[in-house]
Amino acid sequence: MNKHDNMLLVNKQISEEKKILAINTIRRMVKNDEHISIVELTKFTGLSRSFFYKNAQVRAELDKALLFQQGRVLSSRRDKTLNSALKETVRMQKHEIDTLRREKDQLAFAIKRLQEEKQNSMDFSIIDKL
Repeated sequence: MNKHDNMLLVNKQISEEKKILAINTIRRMVKNDEHISIVELTKFTGLSRSFFYKNAQVRAELDKALLFQQGRVLSSRRDKTLNSALKETVRMQKHEIDTLRREKDQLAFAIKRLQEEKQNSMDFSIIDKL
């Protein structure tokens, strides 16, 4: 019976550690204004989906957090990653626009110079004919 009691004690300790991990993760996500979902919680904690549904204390904490977040604008890691990628794309496009504008200005200056040279050469050809 002693081995059985030890096994039950160890299982209870492991279950308690999982519960603490889940609750701390939920509270951290609420504090950081992150969108809470079972999928995200399973990724962060490594616990199964059923754990979050079946454990009464964890489920109560999850329901409380979801109720708190209801109607609020939240961000997820995916949103943050996409936003940073979009910002980098915009930065690169602005750089490309600046480069193209400089090139356009250089070409406009070259065209103007060539037109002036053409006008000058036409003036000299008229003078030569006289």
